[in-house]
Amino acid sequence: MGKAKEHLRKLSKLSEKIMALGESLRQAEKDMESIWADEVEKRDLENVKERMKAVEDTLCLLQLEVGHIEAEHCKGGKK
Repeated sequence: MGKAKEHLRKLSKLSEKIMALGESLRQAEKDMESIWADEVEKRDLENVKERMKAVEDTLCLLQLEVGHIEAEHCKGGKK
C-alpha cells in the first residue's frame, strides 16, 4: 500500500506543476495587455520557458510512473 501512496503523491505533484504552467500562461496573457508590453513579455516568456522545462521533466516522470503502474497491474493480473 505504501508504494501506491508514493505513486499517487508523485502524480499529485506532477499535476501541481502542470497547473502552475497554466497559471503562468494566463498571467502572461493578462500582462500582454499592459503598457509595458516589451518588458513584461520578456519576463513572461522567460517564465514560460522555465515552466515548460519543468513540465517536460514532469511529463518524463509521469511516463515513468505510468509505466511502473502498468507493470504492477500486469503482474497482478497474472497471479
